[in-house]
Amino acid sequence: MDKAGVAAPRGRGLLTAARVFAAALALFQLAGVFFFTVLAREEAIWLGPLIDVPIVGLMVVGMLLKLAFGVWPRLLPERRIALGLAGVALGFATNLVKIPLYDEPEGVLLMAADAVLLVLLLLATRGLGSSARRDRAVAAA
Repeated sequence: MDKAGVAAPRGRGLLTAARVFAAALALFQLAGVFFFTVLAREEAIWLGPLIDVPIVGLMVVGMLLKLAFGVWPRLLPERRIALGLAGVALGFATNLVKIPLYDEPEGVLLMAADAVLLVLLLLATRGLGSSARRDRAVAAA
């Protein structure tokens, strides 16, 4: 079997793995936001609403993008991957800000999880891209 014939199932499998991982990561992160903003507010570090509200807002948007990437039905793969990449980018950006401002070294672990998701997304994109090229070539023939 040629390389293009193997890429389609591999790309779909990697995309499914990325979806499951992203949904689990987003739910874990949303649970953390709920815990520190509602249940254990006194345990969190707060710098003031002008700093906290935009950071938490962007952080939650990134988590919701990852969750949508993972569970939203009937999305085209290209749009699904774009949602995932946007969620990863916001995750990296907010953690880069949170680590020094909030003295939160645990953010490195979340960045590592986002890096794993990024690798899965890029590999899935590559696999799906080869199958799309093959489909176009077959349609043209």
